[in-house]
Amino acid sequence: MIAIDEEGLRSSRFAEAKRKSCVFEYVYLARPDTSLAGRSVYESRVEMGRRLAREHPVEADMVMPTPESGTPAAIGYAEESGIPYGSGLVKNAYVGRTFIAPNQTIRQLGIRLKLNPLREVIRGKRIVVVDDSIVRGNTQRALVRMLREAGAAEIHVRISSPPVRWPCFYGIDFASRAELIATGLNPEEIRAILGSDSLGYISEKSMVEATNQPADNLCTACFSGVYPIPLESEPRRGKDVLELEFPPAVEPPRPGSPVDIDNVPISAGSGGADAVRRP
Repeated sequence: MIAIDEEGLRSSRFAEAKRKSCVFEYVYLARPDTSLAGRSVYESRVEMGRRLAREHPVEADMVMPTPESGTPAAIGYAEESGIPYGSGLVKNAYVGRTFIAPNQTIRQLGIRLKLNPLREVIRGKRIVVVDDSIVRGNTQRALVRMLREAGAAEIHVRISSPPVRWPCFYGIDFASRAELIATGLNPEEIRAILGSDSLGYISEKSMVEATNQPADNLCTACFSGVYPIPLESEPRRGKDVLELEFPPAVEPPRPGSPVDIDNVPISAGSGGADAVRRP
């Protein structure tokens, strides 16, 4: 920790270093051309696809990704299964990541604009669709519907991460269990909601092994519910739970110094100590 104040600059170690990297970086968040802790993100995702094919094989005519994030895992699935790899969807490059959009209506609209099926490639085929994760299920439901309308004979969904059952309080935008399709549902029930012919998730063990990282060095909270630090009880959890757990101290105003309506000193860096508690 580095502190800079009227006494100058100083640094101190306030806690023992205990690595807990986000495993979802390897699954989805990080760019595929990067390396994390010495492991290629792209190679991790391809290996997840290979392991997924071993855990959930199926007879099919083509393996296709949900572009672009599902592409490396789809390549690995095709390599391991021997099923030809193909592109059945065209992605609109001008639509961003829909799962972080602020509300359901915008997410649904973004999905409809983002992906378009190649009917000539899909028609009459048994298709394995590989994606990196299912969070709310919006993308996969819309995708299965599009592929059915395009004439796919069978649709087998394969996911290169386990079911997302727990919220993340470290920056990923799913803050409550109510938002997650896997909450309270097993894979067969999720398959029925998606409308696919089958659904298979990679195991947590295989996902972690594909990263080549020690399991103890990774945070798997969104899959396992085991968080690196203690959290508030369930009713008090929200996006700001960590800010409320560790609020910065507010010094009393010095005589003659300007203050805001809440009697907080007005200066650089001050006035926001209790911002998460205000409207």
